[in-house]
Amino acid sequence: MQSETAGAKISKYLASVQEQFNSGHAVEHAYRPALQQLMQSHQDTVAVNDPKKSEFGAPDFIFLQASNPNIIKGYAEAKDVGTPLDKVEQSEQMLRYAGYANLFLTDYLEFRFYANGQRYNEISIGHLLKGQLVLAPDASERLWRELKAFLDLPPEKIKSGKRLEEIMGAKARRIRDNVAGFLTSPKEAPDLSKIYQLMKNMLVHDLDVAKFADMYAQTLVYGLFIARYADKTLDDFSRSEARDLVPRSNPFLREFFDHIAGIGFDSRLAKIVDELCEVFRVSNVEEIVHQHLRIQDGTTSVKDPIIHFYEDFLQAYDPTQRRKMGAYYTPAPVVKFIIRNIDEILKNDFKISRGLASVAK
Repeated sequence: MQSETAGAKISKYLASVQEQFNSGHAVEHAYRPALQQLMQSHQDTVAVNDPKKSEFGAPDFIFLQASNPNIIKGYAEAKDVGTPLDKVEQSEQMLRYAGYANLFLTDYLEFRFYANGQRYNEISIGHLLKGQLVLAPDASERLWRELKAFLDLPPEKIKSGKRLEEIMGAKARRIRDNVAGFLTSPKEAPDLSKIYQLMKNMLVHDLDVAKFADMYAQTLVYGLFIARYADKTLDDFSRSEARDLVPRSNPFLREFFDHIAGIGFDSRLAKIVDELCEVFRVSNVEEIVHQHLRIQDGTTSVKDPIIHFYEDFLQAYDPTQRRKMGAYYTPAPVVKFIIRNIDEILKNDFKISRGLASVAK
């Protein structure tokens, strides 16, 4: 395999696709072994077809680093040959997949590449014409180079507030959907189940799984954003550093980040969070937000950038939640910066007059 040229590898892939198509019985899954073999012909890559059930909502393929399977190189969503990808691209499924840092969508002939939900390239090596498969092997070298770049893709460096809110919103949706899925089988996510039951018993008595998943996702993503916004060491950023950056005046958020920085944090969620941390690591969040807000309101400064930017994040994450504004999401982790739900619960239900501002133990 190593001695084969890139063109030969794509040719072998196309021959397999052609063989399956000519059988007259092939559907989407019949072509997957060919794609799996093609991806694994790249250096240090393992292609996992149809990931295990515990990866709730995962695309059809996950590509891992062979030398370190904990590192995910990317994902792929595969449809049957000839499926209109324009329609797929507008689907709810692809909206969810915008939370993936590195993904391609394919019908095994056309390949569309996305970084954090934004398409940046597309290559076709064939198409259907009157029920016949028409191949375009002249695009083979180009596809091979693009797949190699896809597997080596570095984290995206954000340059605009609009792009930052889009990525944060997509990651939050992905976390929300995963948490909701995990809690359908509480034994598979014991730590999450404990947090859910604690919040339901102590703070929001009518809290259901969907509302908790929303609360959890916003808390995590926006909490990371607040930490990075305050970070003065721009060369590095991680879950652990985020925990250290949380102000001592916010004990609820500190405890929450003890959870996500700990060894018991769900590995399925950790992969998503670490992707976001990598984006934050290569981006100057404070500079981006300040530039973004000056453009929006025409001033040179904003009294509270954290509150102001939250509205944009919420619009990108879930516009319907923005309209409801303040119903169930984001409790104490974003405290003074966001909404007053938990503060009101402490004052009204627990009779703590100063709410979150209280220093009582």
